[in-house]
Amino acid sequence: MILPSNPCSAFSTDELLYAGLKNNDDRAYACLYAQTFRSFAHYVQTNQGTMEHAQDAFQQGIAEFYVAVKSGRYQLSPSARLKSVLFEFCKRKWINELQSARHRRTQTLEVYVDQQEENLSDELMTFSENVNKVNRLLERMGANCQRVIDLFYIQGKPLVEIARLMNYTPQTARTKRYECTEQLKKLFWGKSQLNY
Repeated sequence: MILPSNPCSAFSTDELLYAGLKNNDDRAYACLYAQTFRSFAHYVQTNQGTMEHAQDAFQQGIAEFYVAVKSGRYQLSPSARLKSVLFEFCKRKWINELQSARHRRTQTLEVYVDQQEENLSDELMTFSENVNKVNRLLERMGANCQRVIDLFYIQGKPLVEIARLMNYTPQTARTKRYECTEQLKKLFWGKSQLNY
């Protein structure tokens, strides 16, 4: 899908933008990305993070924000701009990651590098269009993967807490999150059979 050059042109007010989010309008999510990501990336990069960290935290934050909007847990407030609310969702994800990192400071960390360049705008649009598909794929995955993905991406729990809840070591929880996320991505793009 090709993003419009100005995805916010259809949303002159936060009320219209919120309605677009509720109705799965791709332009609404593209607009929030355009309004929020640059400042959030700057925040992460000035708080012990990299652009890759910012991309990860932003994806997690907007996923949680999407669920909150669709479920009604988040209602439009006249006192808060939507871009500010999304920024806070993403900021909380980054703070959780920093706190989790402090707990594993003395451990050897495996670093996973995704070799494919990912276009965040495309991923944002894909996410908003395919939530039902993602939910169906999750149902086909093993119970442990379902739980790890739910705890980390939906409930926003840090890896240390996930490790405790699932009786894993922190490194095992991190590895399992990576493996399950990669498996979901491969299933989504039709590149893999279920392995977990």
